[in-house]
Amino acid sequence: MKKTKKIISLLLSVLMIITALPLTAVNSFAADNGITSGKYEYVVLDDGTAEITDYFGSATKLTIPSEIDGYKVTSIGSSAFYGCTSLTSVTIPNSVTEIGAGAFGGCTSFTSIIIPDSITSIGASAFFNCVNLKNVSLGNSVTSIGDYAFGGCTSLTSITIPDSVTSIGNDAFASTAYYKDESNWDNGILYIGNHLIKAKENTSGSVEIKQGTKTIADNAFRDCTSLIGIIIPNSVTNIGKAAFNGCTKLKNVALGNSVTSIGWYAFDGCTSLTNITIPNSVTSIGVYAFRNCASLTSITIPDGVTSIGRETFSGCTSLTSITIPDSVTSIGKEAFNGCRLLKGITIPNSVTSIGVYAFRNCASLTSI
Repeated sequence: MKKTKKIISLLLSVLMIITALPLTAVNSFAADNGITSGKYEYVVLDDGTAEITDYFGSATKLTIPSEIDGYKVTSIGSSAFYGCTSLTSVTIPNSVTEIGAGAFGGCTSFTSIIIPDSITSIGASAFFNCVNLKNVSLGNSVTSIGDYAFGGCTSLTSITIPDSVTSIGNDAFASTAYYKDESNWDNGILYIGNHLIKAKENTSGSVEIKQGTKTIADNAFRDCTSLIGIIIPNSVTNIGKAAFNGCTKLKNVALGNSVTSIGWYAFDGCTSLTNITIPNSVTSIGVYAFRNCASLTSITIPDGVTSIGRETFSGCTSLTSITIPDSVTSIGKEAFNGCRLLKGITIPNSVTSIGVYAFRNCASLTSI
């Protein structure tokens, strides 16, 4: 079992690299230096706390210890309980703040899980294929839910996501009973609580996201090629990775004034997008966020943004002007590569780093 879990952990690590998501507690995914204590294996983290990396028992109901060999347990590591098919329920102590990738994947006898308020992060595939899991209640401190976290939980009908969540990964709830129930979809869009999870690919025309929505999940509108316009209300604070990637007919985007983060690839390949006003609330624009927005003519970056990442505006072939504020300190590699109509740009004195090829193939650029 231990060898199998290590192989699974390695595969999950590869998955995280492919999907460009961080893997929590990756320093112990193989647990090669693990310490065995009873039916648990653990490693001591840099902060002097423990991460459980494996379980050798066969209990049906399990209370995970808050302390092991005198070390406070703060993390459940990658694949730690993977494939523990005898487990029907687990009590996670309040000392734990992170649940790693695949931690409880394939625990096919699980029927319910309560995530305590201490948990802030749920890793990719953490509960993947827990096919008998029916109810999930997330604690009020959870901020991120990884890719496929509850994917394949085919019996899952009840999900509670708190407003504290700011990041929801790709297909986090795909193939769940809740996801498959058409009555849970509102005009082709699936919400869970105040979070927009997914839009059907045939979503068309202009869409107004409902008031109160806090987060737009990764890939939520990806490849909705008939989507023309989107209105994002003031309640939304985070736009996930690749949220509108490949929406080739998207022309108009209205961002609410509470958005603070625009994720990686968020509008990548939105070739019809002509203009977008980024509100002053935005402090983070992800890499590749507006790459290949070939119809975008101008953009103003708000004062709170400190960096323009790799290829953020690469391939914006119609871009003629851009305003960079004094808050920006770095411009990433190929940030404006291929902006062939860009004629002039003012780089503020605050910029201390400019990546290679940042302005490559800007054939019309005559003044900097």
